[in-house]
Amino acid sequence: MTLGRLALVFAILSLLGFGGGSAIIPQMHADVVDKYHWITSAEFTRFFALGKLAPGPTTTMSALVGYAVAGSVGAVVATLAVFVPAGALVFAAGRLWHRHADHPLQQRIGAAIKPVVLGLVWAGVATLARGAADAPLTIGLALVATVVLLRTNWNQSLLVLAAGVVGAFALK
Repeated sequence: MTLGRLALVFAILSLLGFGGGSAIIPQMHADVVDKYHWITSAEFTRFFALGKLAPGPTTTMSALVGYAVAGSVGAVVATLAVFVPAGALVFAAGRLWHRHADHPLQQRIGAAIKPVVLGLVWAGVATLARGAADAPLTIGLALVATVVLLRTNWNQSLLVLAAGVVGAFALK
């Protein structure tokens, strides 16, 4: 039953990931932390950070959640469930979008989607802040990282790694 629920949760998240994997972070947190209590909020934040460090999309953190829930099989189930439904939908939508490239509504739809995606990304930031803001040092690191990201072109993965190194030494 747990593997089925894990697959269902991540398949639904996959289809909700409109605008990228970061858009599903708030709902993923609500499901895996608040609703099913599979992991804690602090674990969620650590899994997110590891997902940012690993090559590929942030949603690779689903494998970590799946592993925490049901071991190696859970990792495979969660990973397939978060990537296959969205991949199939994007493939089908892309073919349709290309077929109707000259339609006048296409530009309007594209413009209307932008604020939705931006809102989803900021909702993800707020969700992650809840699990990470557990000490003055982590709050300070988050503020410094935010300023650095907004004012420079630094690679966000390297910034996460640097913050992790500082946190590892300072929070022993």
